[in-house]
Amino acid sequence: MGSYKEINSLRRKFNVFLEFCKRGFDLNFFWYRFRWNYVAKYDKVLKFPLHLDIETTEACNLKCVMCVHGTTGVPVTGLINMKFAKDLIDQAAKGGTKSIKFNWRGEPALHKGLEELIKYSKQKGILEVQINTNGIPFNEKRIEKIIKSGIDRVIFSMDGATKKTYESIRVGSSFDRLMKNIKQFYNTRKSLKMTKPFIRIQMVKMKDNQNEVDRFVNMWRGIADDIRVNDVTNRGQGAMLYSGDQIAIGRKRCNQPWQRMIVARDGEVFPCCADWDRNYKIGDAKKKSLKEIWKGKKMSSLREINRKKQLNNHHLCKNCYVETSYEWRNMTDKEKKQRNLMLKKADKKQHAVIKIEEAFSD
Repeated sequence: MGSYKEINSLRRKFNVFLEFCKRGFDLNFFWYRFRWNYVAKYDKVLKFPLHLDIETTEACNLKCVMCVHGTTGVPVTGLINMKFAKDLIDQAAKGGTKSIKFNWRGEPALHKGLEELIKYSKQKGILEVQINTNGIPFNEKRIEKIIKSGIDRVIFSMDGATKKTYESIRVGSSFDRLMKNIKQFYNTRKSLKMTKPFIRIQMVKMKDNQNEVDRFVNMWRGIADDIRVNDVTNRGQGAMLYSGDQIAIGRKRCNQPWQRMIVARDGEVFPCCADWDRNYKIGDAKKKSLKEIWKGKKMSSLREINRKKQLNNHHLCKNCYVETSYEWRNMTDKEKKQRNLMLKKADKKQHAVIKIEEAFSD
């Protein structure tokens, strides 16, 4: 049996192959996924990012215990302007971007123009359009609209297999409503005789739900195309960083500066999905083109830091919780005891941080 990281890597590759098959063996999709890994490994800076995250809103309807919305909070200023969002899509399509995700820190379905933006992206030739969602703002009519818009992937976050556990973690949500909505996505896709969207359902394993993992996986077999259980990741100033039963022993190149950019609702641009606190602004899409920002000094500097393996010297990267930017090994029994003691003493709102996968768009 391979390590947790090796198993996850194989699972991601299998799911890419599965989606390739569902797309009718679309060679454009295959080429896009090949370049997703190739560009960082071989230091190929494309003229435009392969993937663009466009934040429709930073607002969220829930107060999950492991998220900043449920702890310190995220300043909410509104919804993205539709004309501005479409201009970003135009730039991305012209530049060669293959994938767009319409959220970052908020719940995308709170924007009533979401379906229109998805449809517009597909009309412009964007190969892969997707959202991460808590699934609550939908109803039957809107689910049909979302599916007909041409969306390629919907990722549902659900951190419990029972009503009690789920609603204690995802504060303000409804277990019954989410169950109904996910099944409605599946049934509507089936009734329309469509193969898309690809449905992923995922949970973050933590102390409160760790006994429900098997039940969670089994309850979605036959409905979800992909079921994921992600470990809570601990991070801190010079503290032990772990994921599951593995501990970080060093840093390695992060792929994101070669793959993607994030455009916040207000137009400010950031280099990766982990910069929720907006500590490293690389430009403003209302003042400069996305191409200028992508090729700009700050993004180039971040790539150079990666080339030199100096991530720990950068204020954004040194405490990053994207676990693919670390080298890992299995914990010793002593380290496992130390981790368990930390978890026992810590308040879950302080230590529970969602693991963000390298393939946030895979």
